[in-house]
Amino acid sequence: MNRFTTWGIRGLALVLLFFMAAGCDTVDDLFENDKEVNGIVEAIGANSLTVDGIEYIVTDKTEFDGFDSLSDLSVGDAVEVEYKESNGVREAVEIELGHDSDD
Repeated sequence: MNRFTTWGIRGLALVLLFFMAAGCDTVDDLFENDKEVNGIVEAIGANSLTVDGIEYIVTDKTEFDGFDSLSDLSVGDAVEVEYKESNGVREAVEIELGHDSDD
């Protein structure tokens, strides 16, 4: 192997180690700024969900894991909400049913 190939292999190994240490499943996960919260559903609106006092907007892009639509949720359900925040508005990216509170 020439030295460029050796450095390329070392660089790739470092990238893979960083990727694994960051706990990412895909390259997209490494660069996303999504946040997540676990909590209890307190209110459900036509296009929103309130978890532990915080409102999350639900759009046609929101993914559901463990159920099919917002109407399948009930007040008191434990959920994990992955969301993006922009200008103080929290938009749900994914809602997963059955997660306990962060407590």
